[in-house]
Amino acid sequence: MENRHAASPGSHDAGEQEWAELLARTVAHLAAQLTVTQLRLRALAADVAAREYASETAVHESLRQLAQDEGGAYLRANLGDALADLIDVEELQRSLVSYLTTESNG
Repeated sequence: MENRHAASPGSHDAGEQEWAELLARTVAHLAAQLTVTQLRLRALAADVAAREYASETAVHESLRQLAQDEGGAYLRANLGDALADLIDVEELQRSLVSYLTTESNG
């Protein structure tokens, strides 16, 4: 009986393994970008708050507006072509705006 699950060069399973590796690398890259951005933003926010340069309410509103106006473009750029084609970016953007509109999340 033939083993259909054994990966051989050029087989369907080899293609799936390559896709899984690409997906894992993409997710890892996005997680690294997100982590760096979070760290930078937390450092910036701590400095701004300590100096009382900005209103928390104004920052929250700016964040929500940016997510609404530019979130889709950022999501597409950060997802990359391969994942952006698989994900409903518009729905993800709507969810992001909804999340950021919740006062405790802004």
